[in-house]
Amino acid sequence: MNVFKLGLIILLTFCIETSARIFDDLFTVKILQNEYSRTNDSLISAFNQMTVRLTGTKDASVIKSLNALGINKSSFVESYKMIEEEGISFLEVIFNKDQTIKLFREQNIPIFGINRPEITILAKVDDGKNNIFYISGGVNYDEQPEINSFVNSLKMLSQQRGLHIDLPLLDIKFSEQLNNETLFSTFSDSIKDLYSYSFIRELEIFRDSVSTWTLKVSSNHYRFNTLKQLLDFALSAIEKDIDSLLFIDRSPESQGQIIINAVNLKSFEDFKNFEAAIEEIFAISNLRLSKASKDKFIFKGNIEFSINQIKKELSSHSYLQLLNFDENQRTITLKFK
Repeated sequence: MNVFKLGLIILLTFCIETSARIFDDLFTVKILQNEYSRTNDSLISAFNQMTVRLTGTKDASVIKSLNALGINKSSFVESYKMIEEEGISFLEVIFNKDQTIKLFREQNIPIFGINRPEITILAKVDDGKNNIFYISGGVNYDEQPEINSFVNSLKMLSQQRGLHIDLPLLDIKFSEQLNNETLFSTFSDSIKDLYSYSFIRELEIFRDSVSTWTLKVSSNHYRFNTLKQLLDFALSAIEKDIDSLLFIDRSPESQGQIIINAVNLKSFEDFKNFEAAIEEIFAISNLRLSKASKDKFIFKGNIEFSINQIKKELSSHSYLQLLNFDENQRTITLKFK
């Protein structure tokens, strides 16, 4: 870790859309004022955008199934108002969370729960003119406006999909010293340790001639004529990552009852916190306490989507630690962190 003693270092999370971590905020949608002339059209559009966030998919069949019900989407609106941000006018629409969740569950429309995966972007850039650097949050790239546009697009993508996206925020002096492979490797490994809870997408961007740029993603190389083309392609690759991360596994053969053993609950407060945390997992329904002893509480519930989906949501959980998962017995053992 000596690399971090090279100077003043700030290594923080750049929260492209912090509220994407908070499930309740997925029910608040902002629509550009100039996109619609009628308020009701804006409310319908906002409902559809919220649906994409909640379900984790852009599959048009989900919206079509809701349209087929003939529901009044605006009836799910709790409030709306005009707001202004950075000189731009929006219609801010807030939907009723409980009413919306009830509708989706009644119609068997899956919701990707509160504990959503996160994605961290590690994008290393060598433009052939300046020192090598990582694309960092909070930096204005005057010489490469394409990068500024890329960061703004990531922010928009985070808002659209209800997924938190991170960029490392670095002290500029430290960033300038990251100009050899040893330091880059050490820094990259440290970032991976720091963001071990997150999916990490590594991008290597370098200019290999006056007129061409190359993008390395995993072990694949792609060549482009402009930096904009390259970053547009990178953005589409990141969106495919998001599609995969938010994919809801629905396997009827793995549905049925599940038993949850809760251990290390030392107080009534621990019990209530655990119960609240497990109810945040939308892949489990009808949760109920079955048995209690001095050192263990046993809950029973139903597998709403699949065992794999339960694992997926648990792996992203901030407060629950998975100790054991017996798929044959459909029993999981959890500890409240």
